[in-house]
Amino acid sequence: MPAEFNEIFFGFLKILFIIAGILYTVFSVVAIRQIHTMQKSLMTSLSGKLRALGYIHLVFAILVLLFFIVSL
Repeated sequence: MPAEFNEIFFGFLKILFIIAGILYTVFSVVAIRQIHTMQKSLMTSLSGKLRALGYIHLVFAILVLLFFIVSL
């Protein structure tokens, strides 16, 4: 395979991974908003833990996006 094809192919893959990371981060933000909406209508003993889990998920999504941007 020519070197140009490899560069184009891996560049395309990098763009796809970055787009997937952005979509994953957006999904995580939507999940945080849903958790906040749910907590306004229904408070349980697990509300604090669920909120913390949502923020941990958001941090993880941001780290995955940064990993895709930096390492690929």
